[in-house]
Amino acid sequence: MTTERTHDPLLWTSILIALLVAVTAVAGIFWPATYARETPYSRAGAIASDIVDLSLVVPVLLISGIKGSRGSIPARLVWLGTQGYLLYNFVIYAFGVHFNALFLVYSATLGLSFYATLFSLPFIPLEQIARACDPSALRKTIAIVFLVLAVSTAAFDLREDISAILAGRVPQSVTDLNVPVNFVHVLDLVFLLPALGITAALLLRRKPAGYALAPVCLTLLAIMSIELASIVAVMGRKGFGMNLPMIISFLVLAVGFTVLLCFYLSLLKARVTGEPGLARSPEKH
Repeated sequence: MTTERTHDPLLWTSILIALLVAVTAVAGIFWPATYARETPYSRAGAIASDIVDLSLVVPVLLISGIKGSRGSIPARLVWLGTQGYLLYNFVIYAFGVHFNALFLVYSATLGLSFYATLFSLPFIPLEQIARACDPSALRKTIAIVFLVLAVSTAAFDLREDISAILAGRVPQSVTDLNVPVNFVHVLDLVFLLPALGITAALLLRRKPAGYALAPVCLTLLAIMSIELASIVAVMGRKGFGMNLPMIISFLVLAVGFTVLLCFYLSLLKARVTGEPGLARSPEKH
């Protein structure tokens, strides 16, 4: 009888990705040449994202990666959500930031995050997660939150895009950012918002994948809400108008997503702790 163990890339990829993200963030914040070709509007937003990456994303990625590699299912799901945030952001860095000395670092971070996520998916125990969370009333609550957020965000993005198309002009956000298209709208409409809708549908239908995707999406949304609050605040300080109500709104959303995530993960942790092999690599005999 032979045993073949599949390698779990969680720990070493977490360390490498965290180092790459830290490099891009430090350069963006402290090296003016990084965003020298961007508009002042775009530069302010990029620096705000770098601040969140360095102060929040890197620590969360490392902690969840270490705990996940030791067998914690909740940590592994938080890690996946953090990777989702990095995939979203580094598509923008790789395609939306004018060519600079960090181009290869952006590309390496995007590629490594994508493949680390892809190769980590087989280690998610969908059935165990579903059994642990199925009785929870959070299922419908999270599904409704995702649906409301997806519909409202899509309406916000489409309003600007459709208005510009009908008027035969370029959207103002594209002009402000000096980019071919608004990459945020592309990522929202093509990936993020459909993912929220699909996760909501899976939760309402009690599908195992929905129970695993829920905390992943909540992690991504919590980090993204903090990033948006940071962007509005930094832009305000740079002279683009301080919008305190918007900052508060994003922070409230961040707190709400975090509370939902904590309740969900506490339930999951309580019901799967001590079950051997749930987050371990599969074996063939």
